Amino acid sequence: MPKVHLHGNQLTLPDELRRSLTVADDDALDAEEVDEGILLKRSPAAQRAAGLADLRAAQSGVRYAGPQPRPSAEVEEQQIADMLAGDKADKQGTKER
Repeated sequence: MPKVHLHGNQLTLPDELRRSLTVADDDALDAEEVDEGILLKRSPAAQRAAGLADLRAAQSGVRYAGPQPRPSAEVEEQQIADMLAGDKADKQGTKER
């Protein structure tokens, strides 16, 4: 467990712990008193950065698996629009029955 130091009213965190909780040196942390002591929570900016990193990691594993050669972006967009329109029509037809 990392050691933190208290100097007057200033709490000093080890670098590795601070980096895991913040994005920039001047980020603020949320602190909450709990039964076991003090709970430090990531800043909203650090939460967003961590979420973006998770999203980028998930995106890195996505690969095109359709017919070759791959159609142009415009053709893919039209195919997606057609599929969504078909799904919407199917749902509306189900509701009317």
